[in-house]
Amino acid sequence: MSGPTVYSYDPTSGEALGSSIADPSPLEPGAFLDPAHTTRTPPPETGAGEAACWTGEAWEIRPDHRGETWYAADGAAVTVDHIGDPADDGLAAVAPPPTLEEARATKLAAISAEMADRLAAGAPTPGGLHVALDVGTRTDLGAMATTGGLAASGSVTWSDSYKLGWITIENDRIPLPTPADGIALAASVGDYYAQIRQHGRDLKDAALAAADETELDAIDEAAGWP
Repeated sequence: MSGPTVYSYDPTSGEALGSSIADPSPLEPGAFLDPAHTTRTPPPETGAGEAACWTGEAWEIRPDHRGETWYAADGAAVTVDHIGDPADDGLAAVAPPPTLEEARATKLAAISAEMADRLAAGAPTPGGLHVALDVGTRTDLGAMATTGGLAASGSVTWSDSYKLGWITIENDRIPLPTPADGIALAASVGDYYAQIRQHGRDLKDAALAAADETELDAIDEAAGWP
């Protein structure tokens, strides 16, 4: 004779865990022993985000958001790890909007990232090549411009190394046959670098002066660059 079906539940949360068959009693023929933390009452059907929990007298359907990310009042993300309504713990399903200062910091970081990307790309030249804009390259360009000025005045010779050309990011050369060519390249690259830095500063000034998030959102960190 098969025993009755019993339904187990977690002793702490009451969550339904599964079913099994009660064992026959070794002392009472025809009787069956229900394991601990089981009931013969079947749990109800549950849907997504629900769990059936035994209260000690009956099954109760409770919210189940385990594994989901909810948010504390300070914006901290919290992974739900227990049955029940996370709102009862002061959590919200949607992250609170950032404060003005948080939004400002995000905008400033976006401007800095945009500027860094453009500096890393180098200064474009009419031939489609790019001259690096790192500190060392700008220093070398300044030295070349100084040499070009001296060579133009006849004080020094415009060296063959400069005549061969400036080596670009693409590892190609931009020929500089005369001192004027070297000075023009240095001036062009220097001006491009200055335009990027100045526009980045303008955008950051606007972000710092923004009175609310509407003004911050109106600042397009990708627009207006040279």
